[in-house]
Amino acid sequence: MLNPAAFFLNQAEASSQIHFVYNLKDQRVEYVNAAYERVLNGKQAQANDELPALLAHLPPDDLPWLRRCWQLWTQGRLSDEVEIRLLRPGKPDQWLCLMPGWQQDAEGTVRLGGSLRDITTSKRTQQTSLKFSTKKNTMLEILAHDLAGAFVSLQQLAGYIREEMTVQANPQVTEMLHLMQDTSQRGVQLIRDLVDQEFLESAAIPLKRERVDLREKVQQSLELFQRATGREAQQLRIELPSEPVYADVDVSKFMQVVNNLISNALKFTPDDGRIIVRVEAAPDGVLFVVADNGIGIPAALQPVLFERFTKARRPGLRGEPTTGLGLSLCQTIVSLHQGTLTVDSTVGEGTTFTVKLPKSTPAP
Repeated sequence: MLNPAAFFLNQAEASSQIHFVYNLKDQRVEYVNAAYERVLNGKQAQANDELPALLAHLPPDDLPWLRRCWQLWTQGRLSDEVEIRLLRPGKPDQWLCLMPGWQQDAEGTVRLGGSLRDITTSKRTQQTSLKFSTKKNTMLEILAHDLAGAFVSLQQLAGYIREEMTVQANPQVTEMLHLMQDTSQRGVQLIRDLVDQEFLESAAIPLKRERVDLREKVQQSLELFQRATGREAQQLRIELPSEPVYADVDVSKFMQVVNNLISNALKFTPDDGRIIVRVEAAPDGVLFVVADNGIGIPAALQPVLFERFTKARRPGLRGEPTTGLGLSLCQTIVSLHQGTLTVDSTVGEGTTFTVKLPKSTPAP
């Protein structure tokens, strides 16, 4: 008769995931199954000898965070899954997901165990999906800003021509100008409705956080804005630290905040103005800042700026429309990340929006 221990051992040996037991006191791997050879290309019998070389493949940027995970794990306080990245020279990174286990016997010996599954394929798929989702959202903001501005200009031009026309003008021309104004107005509204609906639907989906370097994500978004036509006059600059700045965020949602704040700055900054986008690490968190020297926000409007359908909504300098939803949704998303969104503005001098997020730390 097959006893339970033998049954589970057979199951572990047949598994496609790595199952292991590590003796913390002896600092030795007491058991690892055959999947170790398939997943990590090692030798099952030489797992202890190969462990230092395996740990050497951990990215230096991830080590402080992983040390914190290890500390919690050895104390029996690490319950969440942990994603681990391994550097492979000349090859794409390998991703593993650790399901941690902890046990202490009657003699006080602590053993760490659990499973490791290879999530490299799903991770690449997720990263590709996030990349294109972020690019889509950024392009929507750019189109909303640029196309809406063009439609507004066309609408104003048609109105000016109508005012300058003589009474004896061809009635059909007057009718066509009126149609041009009406079509432009509907076009502007359709563009804004599309962006607002996308923002609303995305904000309603529960957060799916991951640990990311905010410098990389913000830079990707800003490059799209910088390449957009008409950005030559406005100085759109980014300031990044030399070291990675990690935060646990839902990338798709947070990038909508980034895009919205940049687009908002573009609306209210003249063509010869300056917009600076900054990412930095603070002692107690991570900061994302968008600062401009545009027209500024009156002090009376600032207390209601983040309200839904706020009274503070104003058309942009080029006639871009607004529904008063953008900043309210930005604050909602930032709050879901346990962060804060603040504004500092002076009329005629400019506006600075600051997002502060908690640092990336594993939860006990």
